[in-house]
Amino acid sequence: MSFDNPPILIGFLGFIPLSILGVFHYRQGRRGLDYLVPPPLVGKDALVRALRSRYFCSGISFGLFVGCLLMALAGPRWGKRIVPEYHRGVDVVLALDVSRSMDVRDGDISRLDQALGIARDLVGTSGGIRLGTALGKGKGVLAVPLTYDTGAVLTFLEGLTGSSLTGRGTNLETLLDAASGAFQNTLPTRRVIILFSDGESLSGSLAAAIDRAMDSGITMTAVGMGTEAGGLVPQEADPLSLDGALRDEAEALLMSYRRGDVLRDAAERTGGIYVDGNRNDAAGLLADYIRSLAPESGVNGYHLENSPQWRFFVIAALLFLGVSKLFEKRPRKRRR
Repeated sequence: MSFDNPPILIGFLGFIPLSILGVFHYRQGRRGLDYLVPPPLVGKDALVRALRSRYFCSGISFGLFVGCLLMALAGPRWGKRIVPEYHRGVDVVLALDVSRSMDVRDGDISRLDQALGIARDLVGTSGGIRLGTALGKGKGVLAVPLTYDTGAVLTFLEGLTGSSLTGRGTNLETLLDAASGAFQNTLPTRRVIILFSDGESLSGSLAAAIDRAMDSGITMTAVGMGTEAGGLVPQEADPLSLDGALRDEAEALLMSYRRGDVLRDAAERTGGIYVDGNRNDAAGLLADYIRSLAPESGVNGYHLENSPQWRFFVIAALLFLGVSKLFEKRPRKRRR
């Protein structure tokens, strides 16, 4: 036997003081019966015994009611049952640009930290789909292959920083190619790449990667990070002052801007959508979009699990409560 909520079973420890209190009240009740029943009444002893018995049975029944209720709340399970595994017919790869420009702070946090926050929120609300992760910094790599284990994806995202991948420059073409490679030899499902980037690319051809993705039946959705106003490119992640900003050969401070038009055009070419990463509901919009692609869930296998049996204890609790109330009623007087 197993339980869904085993800590609730600690409540049975409360039966010890309740039992002591019940015994005390029972003895007090026995004494009170001598005052309730007049001495000259014929059959006094039989009546007292009947009332004591009813009082005792009522207390026991109520105690069993509480016990069954605790067992039901604990979620007991025993026996085995076959349960189908339902999964939505869509695979999603999160393509994260981790280049130097993503360390820019357009606001309180860097573009990369903001993108990771949106990605984690999306993973937490997108159950029933396969997820993967690709990183791009100079070149693209597939970091987490497609998996139903959302916990593994979340663990990876929580430990990801701008220094997780070595390299220089930004090449969105190789990032999308790496993300597209995750769909090879997979089941025939809807294939979606969600690109988190500011849209700046120093090398490669984003258009060429989009063409290859479209030929493979892949839809790309873009999340634009940063602002059109731009920000200073830091020499290291999380700069604390302008002294840490990157400069060009002429010692001029380098700025990075969001290329929202580039990202929007790329997404719309594949039939995807563009989402502003500065929106508070960005993760919700992405989750709704994914659900719209695969509104129906399909069976993707079966597994054995312990069968829940809490219903039996709920029924037993109601029965014991009814018995308890039945014993509390006064016995009817017999007609002569």
